[in-house]
Amino acid sequence: MLFRNKCTACDFWTIFELKTEGDKSFQVCTHCMDQNEVANDGQMETRIRDGEKDVKALEGHFPVLAQLKNRGDHVKF
Repeated sequence: MLFRNKCTACDFWTIFELKTEGDKSFQVCTHCMDQNEVANDGQMETRIRDGEKDVKALEGHFPVLAQLKNRGDHVKF
């Protein structure tokens, strides 16, 4: 699953990928490839969808966020 967020490692807004390996889940920045373990529970997809709604709302103030569509896309403002 792909989603948009701000990476704390590279400080860019970018596309993240959620990867699951067994009972562990990781969010991976597709720009710098930084990887962080996240809680692997039944609510993860809901949290990602809610976060994407928040980013969509930010597009009104920061239209450049709408350009984040593919792995590796990144912006800083």
